[in-house]
Amino acid sequence: MASSYLKMVDDAGDQALSALKQAEDAVVGAVGQVSDFVADLIPELPKNPLSDRVPTPRETTGTAFDLAEKFLAAAKEYSLELLKALEPVTGKVFWNARKTSKKSAASTKAA
Repeated sequence: MASSYLKMVDDAGDQALSALKQAEDAVVGAVGQVSDFVADLIPELPKNPLSDRVPTPRETTGTAFDLAEKFLAAAKEYSLELLKALEPVTGKVFWNARKTSKKSAASTKAA
C-alpha cells in the first residue's frame, strides 16, 4: 500500500512537472519573439569597461541555482539521517516504520 501511494505521488509529480514544462516552453517562446522584436528597436549602447568583471544575468542565476541545489541536497541528507536516528522511536510509534536495531544502524554507518 505504501509503495502504491508513493508511486501515485511520484506519478502526479511527474505529470505536474510535465504540464509546467509545457507552460514554461510557451512563455519562453513568446518572450523570445518579443525580445527579438524589441532588440531591433534598441540602439547599441557603448561598452562599459567594467562589464567584463560583472557576471551576466545567466551566470548569476546559474550560480544561485547551483548553490540552492547544494543546500537542498544537504537538507535532504540531514533529514534522512535524522529520521534514521529516530527509527528506534518511530518503529514503536508508527506501525509502518522500519524497525532497526542500534546494532544494524551502527553496521550500516560503518559501511
